[in-house]
Amino acid sequence: MLNIPFEKKHIVVVCGEPRVLVEIKMGLMEYFDVSIAAASHAAIAALEIYKAVAVVIYIGENRNKSFEEFGIISEFVKDKSVPVMFLAETDDETDENYALESGAADYIIRRKETSKALISRINQQVRAYENEKRLIQEKSFPQVKSITPEEVLFNKTILIADDIELNKEIIAGMLSGIDGLNIEFADNGSDAVEKFRKTPGIYSLIFMDVLMPVMDGLEATKAIRNLNCENSRGIPIIALSASVEENEITSCLESGMNDFIEKPMSYDRLIAIVSKYCK
Repeated sequence: MLNIPFEKKHIVVVCGEPRVLVEIKMGLMEYFDVSIAAASHAAIAALEIYKAVAVVIYIGENRNKSFEEFGIISEFVKDKSVPVMFLAETDDETDENYALESGAADYIIRRKETSKALISRINQQVRAYENEKRLIQEKSFPQVKSITPEEVLFNKTILIADDIELNKEIIAGMLSGIDGLNIEFADNGSDAVEKFRKTPGIYSLIFMDVLMPVMDGLEATKAIRNLNCENSRGIPIIALSASVEENEITSCLESGMNDFIEKPMSYDRLIAIVSKYCK
C-alpha cells in the first residue's frame, strides 16, 4: 500500500489586495495549504470544495468591507466549527473589540518580518475548535473507520498538460503506485482546453505547465474557467513551474489556478496535492 505523507491543513485567506494576499500566502504555505479569495463569494466557493480548518480575513484599506465579508462568511460556517479570524496591519482597539464582540475567533496583527507568530495564533484557534468538535462528536457519534488515500483516489482521472514528454513521464511515474488513479495527457494548453471541454465531468484535477506552445498554461486556465460547462469553475488546476517568483505566482493565481508545484517537484508534495484536491 502506498504511504501518503502527512497533509497540511487547509485554510482560506480573504484579502482584496493582490500583493498583500501573495505575501500572506507565501508566509503561511510552508505550514498550511492556502486557498486565497478576493471576496466572500470566492471564500465560500473554496469552503464548499475544501475541508478548511480556518478562515483568515485581512483588514485592508476598506475596513467596512472586511467586516461585511466577515458577516457573510461567519453565517456560512456557523454550523461547521471553522474559526474565522481577522488579520490587521495595525493594533486598533476599536476594531479588535468590535471583531471579537461580533464572534471572531481572534484579531491578529500582521508582522511582515516573520510568519511564525501568525502560524502559531492560527494553530491555537484551530486546535481549540477541533478539540471542541471532537468532544461533541465523541458524545454523539460512534468511532468510524478512516478512509485510505487509495479509496479516495480510486477511479479518479487527472489531466497533465505539458509540452515536454519527460516531464509528463516523471509525474506519471510518481503517481503510478496509486491503484485506480487514471492519468491522461495534453501536449499544450489548447489541447488541455479541448480535452476538458469534450469530457469535463471525468476530470478531478488538472496539472497545467505554465510555459507551453500554442497556448500557455495561464491562457488555458482562463479559457477553462470561462467555459460554460460542468466543473469548469470547480476543477482544481495546479500550476507546474520552475519559477516561484512573486509575479509569476500572482499571475497563476489571478488566472484561476488553485495552487502550484515548483519543478523539479518533490514526490511528497505531488502526492499530497493529488490526495488533497482529488476529492
